[in-house]
Amino acid sequence: MTTIMNLSKTAQGLMKLDFGCGQKKQPGYIGLDGFATPDVDVVHDFDQFPYPFEDNTFDEIVCNSSLEHVDDFMKTVVELHRIAKPGALIKVACPHYSGPDAYRDPTHKTFFSYFTFDVFDQGSSYLSPYHGLLKVKHRMFGVPRFTGIISYLTKQIFNRLPMTYERYLCWIFPAKTVYYELQVIKKG
Repeated sequence: MTTIMNLSKTAQGLMKLDFGCGQKKQPGYIGLDGFATPDVDVVHDFDQFPYPFEDNTFDEIVCNSSLEHVDDFMKTVVELHRIAKPGALIKVACPHYSGPDAYRDPTHKTFFSYFTFDVFDQGSSYLSPYHGLLKVKHRMFGVPRFTGIISYLTKQIFNRLPMTYERYLCWIFPAKTVYYELQVIKKG
């Protein structure tokens, strides 16, 4: 496997990866993308496995509007798990399936719900080979830019009643984004 030898740590000594950074890499992160831009440190096709990093490399991985573009979502999450250290955080932002941005881009291949990562969550009741890879620490809907009290109320209601929201209200009041904070679980 090809490895990237000149990775730099942040001022805090942490290794951080911006997965799919495009032209907007987070400061202090290593930028990984399938296309070369000035912000990209490592160019790699997300659908080619393994990724060019050793096991247990990163303390944090940010996936901002990138996971919806991969061909094999499950395999990608397993690969991110491989390159993350035990206890690492994976922060994800994706278009929610009810929002217009989910379907506007024909390169989107996976559509995200509040519950998408439950199949990986150690606390869920899913029986799958992926169960227990992650702990869902936090998740929330990002709602359209309403103003004032309407914005506050919609966020509160949607995030307190996610099943009700997705079942009955999301096509009336579509969410723009869904956010997740995931903790990597590694046994042994």
